[in-house]
Amino acid sequence: MNRLLLFGFAIILLFFLNNIFLNSDYITVIIAAVMFPILFIFFLQKIDVFERDELKDIFYVFIFGCVASFFLSEIYVLIRDYMVPENPCSDVMTCFFSVALPEEIIKIIPFIIVLKYRKFIDEPIDYLIYASASALGFAFIENIEYIFGSTDTGTIVALRSFLPLVMHMVTSSIFAFSIFLYINSRKTKYIIFGLVIASILHATYNSWGYLGLVILVLMVIYYARLIQSLLNISPFYDKSKENDIHSSSNFLSYIILSVIILDFIYDIYHNGIAGIMINPFRYFIILAIAFAIYRIISTKLSLKQANFIALGTRKNNFKFIIEMQDIIITYYKKNHNKF
Repeated sequence: MNRLLLFGFAIILLFFLNNIFLNSDYITVIIAAVMFPILFIFFLQKIDVFERDELKDIFYVFIFGCVASFFLSEIYVLIRDYMVPENPCSDVMTCFFSVALPEEIIKIIPFIIVLKYRKFIDEPIDYLIYASASALGFAFIENIEYIFGSTDTGTIVALRSFLPLVMHMVTSSIFAFSIFLYINSRKTKYIIFGLVIASILHATYNSWGYLGLVILVLMVIYYARLIQSLLNISPFYDKSKENDIHSSSNFLSYIILSVIILDFIYDIYHNGIAGIMINPFRYFIILAIAFAIYRIISTKLSLKQANFIALGTRKNNFKFIIEMQDIIITYYKKNHNKF
């Protein structure tokens, strides 16, 4: 497995070097596309406060995500372009089947293989961390082509290298959470449910233009609640480490700041000051969304043992949600103080 992964990654590096040789601007595209995945990998490690995994394990899944995206997406895109020659995200339904569904499956493959054959996924928050890492690898490969081929001016780095990263992380984490529910119940319906919900959110974000940004903010709210909830049921929960989560909040603020700085530098380098002034209002929109993402996640980075808020309260009347809550309760009782 490791040799095959290294071979695939070596091919990607050769592909990058060849493109840099053909066009020196390609290196600035790689830098713009890779910066935020790297920063988010450090953020993912920082939220793992109770039984912190090593960075090399998270990077391993990130590289796995890159390789899976590079090779599998080529096949899927050929089929998609043949079946949907026009804009595949012209509407939510078309986008669901031609883009969102296959991409969610591609993104989750590295996570599932690591879950089965590696030992470092050993607590609930790891499902979110490693699914997010795989999604970051996928998004990195995808965003390189989008940024390099873009003829747009202004905020292209933020619109293509940051916001889609967040979307991919959220949808893959939702899918991974459904796999967690399946593992602890052996009911396949949760996997199907997770895939469908993740794909609907993905398709809606892609298809709704600027309204998709509203969907993204709502997705981030749930992502923040999921981080908090999964940490709260960790079998390694340690009250003395609760405040360690705040360092991840501070690091997130640096990520948000870097979005604006890198976006501005990239636009000046490729388009000049005149390119920025074509639509300066877009920078205020990106700044507002980036700050909203920071505030949403940072305010939820406070912990309380056994408090699982991602599925709401026990007062709701939806049987399906109550069943999921029961799985969480059973897991917590079974694993509490186990370690």
